[in-house]
Amino acid sequence: MSWDDNRRDGLMDGWVRAVLMVAVVIGAFVEVSIPHRHYGWLVDALALAAVGVVGTAAALGSEAAATPARPRARLEQEPRPDGTVPVCRYAAGPAVPTAQPARPRPFLRERPTDLSVPRFGEGARAQGYPWLLPERTVQNGIAADEAAVGALAIRAASVIGPGHRCGQPADPRQDSYRIGRSRDSRYAIVAVADGLSSAAWSDAGATAAASQAVTLLREQIEAGGFGRLDVQRLYGRIADSVAGHAAGRGVSTAQVATVLITAVIAEPDENGVAQAWVGWIGDSSAWMLDPRIPLWQFAAGEAKDRAAEVVSNEVAGRLPDTPHLAVDRLVSLAPGAALALVTDGIGDAWADPGGNVNEYFANAWRSPVPATRFTADVGFDAPQCLDDRTAVVVWNGGRA
Repeated sequence: MSWDDNRRDGLMDGWVRAVLMVAVVIGAFVEVSIPHRHYGWLVDALALAAVGVVGTAAALGSEAAATPARPRARLEQEPRPDGTVPVCRYAAGPAVPTAQPARPRPFLRERPTDLSVPRFGEGARAQGYPWLLPERTVQNGIAADEAAVGALAIRAASVIGPGHRCGQPADPRQDSYRIGRSRDSRYAIVAVADGLSSAAWSDAGATAAASQAVTLLREQIEAGGFGRLDVQRLYGRIADSVAGHAAGRGVSTAQVATVLITAVIAEPDENGVAQAWVGWIGDSSAWMLDPRIPLWQFAAGEAKDRAAEVVSNEVAGRLPDTPHLAVDRLVSLAPGAALALVTDGIGDAWADPGGNVNEYFANAWRSPVPATRFTADVGFDAPQCLDDRTAVVVWNGGRA
């Protein structure tokens, strides 16, 4: 039925009620003014008409009153939109749009799961949360590099962890790395630092440690090769630099605490083998990849006891307070092999025998990949992997 039909019906109802009302008025007038003995039948008819008017009006009034009541009842039964604003809700992917009433836009919108990064198992819920900014000015949330030093290929990337970037307030990226070379390009130099989460300025401490490490290693290696590398002297000088950085900020050394791992990789010899010196303090680690074995093998660093019921994240040594705990060792890279320096955001995942993260990275990084692909891999999504993650990988391109 159209709107015009409804309107016409409404007018008809109005005319009928008007006619009946006139009849009632006439009946009342007759009842008062005219004797009943001659016109009793007319009075009776008008009385019946009056009763009909009253009944009709009551019926029509009830219908009109009931009509708007039914939509109100339906509205009261429908669930009302929640007025609260979602802050951090996991988004498994973009939802299929459906026709719904307009609602207020939330302050923070969900972001779809990043399909460009490798995902293991169910992933981490925090991976789908929005990336937020820290309260103070800090280093970028992502850093990456690609370089060649002679026959050595280098890829580096550092990505703020899912657990650090969605808090209120968000934390800065507490990992830092630096890469460099000797002036004659015979040596590649790498430093990877991981600031302690308990230190308010650990990101600054990590940045200072990594930068100073590459500078000092360049001086020592150019002065006499591996024979002049002294891990105690080196880490002592780095500690002095980090402590000076803390003093400049007016904070204690505990507030800039960081761990550090460093490496110097020499050009391959006539057999294609590259010698590498690795020094470290704390729980960052070095791993080696033999192209014939599809797994990264632990090579240096502070190994965690994964057989324990609870894996402790407490580190024995840190800068700038305990530089005397630094240790070093030499390793050899066969032709085609790779050396990776990583923070525990990656090292813990590689060391976990219950997952296939190590196997994936062994296949993905069997040979150098573009820096963009390398960075996406470092941003992998895996359950309980919420820490910052940094990796610097050096491939030996020498030939036997």
